[in-house]
Amino acid sequence: MLYSLKCSAKMRLEMQSQVSFSVVISTYNRAHLVSRAIKSVLSQGYSNLEIIVVDDASSDDTAEIIRENFPKIRYIRQESNQGPGPARDRGIREASNQWVVILDDDDELLPKALLKVEESMCLQGLLTTSRIFPVIQFAHSNGSIPDQFKILTIEDYFRGDVLGDFVPVINRMHYISCGFTYPRVRIGGEHMLWWKIAKQYGIPTWNIVITKVHEDAPIRLTSPQNQISRAAEYARLQETTLEEFGVELLSKYPKLYYVKLLGAATYYLLAREKTKARKYLKKAWQFRPTTNAGLLWLLSYMPELIVHKLFVLYRRKGGV
Repeated sequence: MLYSLKCSAKMRLEMQSQVSFSVVISTYNRAHLVSRAIKSVLSQGYSNLEIIVVDDASSDDTAEIIRENFPKIRYIRQESNQGPGPARDRGIREASNQWVVILDDDDELLPKALLKVEESMCLQGLLTTSRIFPVIQFAHSNGSIPDQFKILTIEDYFRGDVLGDFVPVINRMHYISCGFTYPRVRIGGEHMLWWKIAKQYGIPTWNIVITKVHEDAPIRLTSPQNQISRAAEYARLQETTLEEFGVELLSKYPKLYYVKLLGAATYYLLAREKTKARKYLKKAWQFRPTTNAGLLWLLSYMPELIVHKLFVLYRRKGGV
């Protein structure tokens, strides 16, 4: 268990001399948004700071905007579009500093966010404890946990105690030496990484908001239209989650296991792969025969246009 201590002005000064941050922003075709994220980092007023933008082979004028307006930050361009995971890992590898903050290109750090991170690390004795963590995290404006501070375990995720999104602050050398990488999928899937780390090490997590989540990006991963157009990828993500964590979910959290089965079936329906959808629906029905599974089975025989419209309606009414 980490310990709390009073973080004096002297300790904060010593802390800032020790703590150095690199902020990694991965971006793809969001030239009109990434400037806001960069400006929010520049306005932190933090001395030991490096900013790295990893451009995932954008086809817009991202490169020109960054080079003209932010010539002092590090700009790295991927040779090909590989998705946000590889771009973030490239930034982590290229970073010069110990602690790497992962910032989305359409979000922004709140004022004094890095100072809050520094002080929180100080209060919990992160630099003096012998226990080393690959990542710590702080809340996005839509994220929360039941406590002000907790070292999250995989059970916290499985129970649903972690709501919304959190900002990872990577302990660079430990993360790399442990062989961790973001999932190689283009639609996110970061939960699998956090589940692995939480299971092996725990993740110190603060219920302190340090970023503002914006929703003005023209294409968001969580939009119903995007989920329909990339349904096969989302289905595969559900499959991968079941492959890696299915046994544990089945034995300890059968409800979440069942949700993943229905998730795989739903996305395969949206992807027009009805045979695969029915395979997961059969598993779901055998595990727990419910109305939802029965309705999805009926939908597997309906025209795809109806399936798509019902999915959009379901999402608009708050379904996930």
